[in-house]
Amino acid sequence: MKPIRTISILMALAVAPLPHARAIFDEWELDYDMLAESGQKIFEQLAPASVQESFRFYTADEIKSTFGPIQQALDGSSLEALADLQPRARQTLDSLRANPETQATADWLEARMDFFEMAAEVQQAIPAPRVPTPPPGPAPGPPLIPHPTPLRPALIPHPQEPDTSTLPPHPTLPQPTLIPHPTEPTAPPPPPPPPPTTRPGVAPAPLDKARNRYVESRQAWVRKLAKRPAPARAAALLPDLKRIFREQSIPPELVWQAEAESTFNPAARSPVGAVGLYQFMPATAREYGLSLSPVDERLDAMKNARAAARYLKYLHGRFGNWPLALAAYNCGQGRVSKALAAAGGTTFDDIHDRLPAETRMYVPKIAALLHIREKTDLDRL
Repeated sequence: MKPIRTISILMALAVAPLPHARAIFDEWELDYDMLAESGQKIFEQLAPASVQESFRFYTADEIKSTFGPIQQALDGSSLEALADLQPRARQTLDSLRANPETQATADWLEARMDFFEMAAEVQQAIPAPRVPTPPPGPAPGPPLIPHPTPLRPALIPHPQEPDTSTLPPHPTLPQPTLIPHPTEPTAPPPPPPPPPTTRPGVAPAPLDKARNRYVESRQAWVRKLAKRPAPARAAALLPDLKRIFREQSIPPELVWQAEAESTFNPAARSPVGAVGLYQFMPATAREYGLSLSPVDERLDAMKNARAAARYLKYLHGRFGNWPLALAAYNCGQGRVSKALAAAGGTTFDDIHDRLPAETRMYVPKIAALLHIREKTDLDRL
């Protein structure tokens, strides 16, 4: 019996209310066991008998093996982990695109493929230094020869003390020839340890610093995105989105954040439950006035944009500049606050190496999009 496609079922579950899903998504963690159990029930209810005879629903481990590593790499600090997962992420995206039912999740992943690709690019642009081959040790010396034990003369008891004047002198025993011990070969020095990876709150090694600066460079992102056309949906949405952002007194150019979040698909959906043009998780959506039932208002592009504008305005007021506001939008305001406190900083540059790999690239990617789409500078908004 073959497992039915994970991605297709994930999308089926995305439109079907799951028990306790809201509480789970609020914690930003997907319960794969619950997903598999609920998916099996839906599969049994909706799939024809002929399909059920030949297919089964994916297990929790099979679902986790598809999306778990992708989400963990995005949320982690390692560029190497993202680079290693780039082929799998691309294969997953191709599978999503091949199924008409999974386009919402495909658009979510499409917006994040750039991070996997940039992480892979920097591994080639700034490779780890080669470890030099240690020089060979000295040539082995001659084999060790044990020293012979000197011979002792046999003691023969004399019945009486002889007259020593008539005894011939004892011959001098020959001394063994001393053979010098060869110098023990020197063991080759151990190879230097590999450079440590960046960990939150820990100063990165020089290689990590160089790679971070590369992926955070606006010039690198402008070069990557310059020839990419704007998403087809953007033209129809932009006038209303910019109007909403102006009404909330924030720069209208920031509407292009939607390209980095959802490729302008109002129905985009992440595997962990974020939905809509600006990818709201349930808890944040309710905090900014979006209802999740009986209709999920996150799917309404204009309501989603209004909530995003309000949230961005709040984050800008809290952190004082747009790079930090966008970083907090991506990885959470608590994480940014802790990084600022630990670094004693006030800017994105002060804390960039303490943030997740995705966030380190998310901010310069949006800066590049604003430069390309609006000819404006994020730092001057």
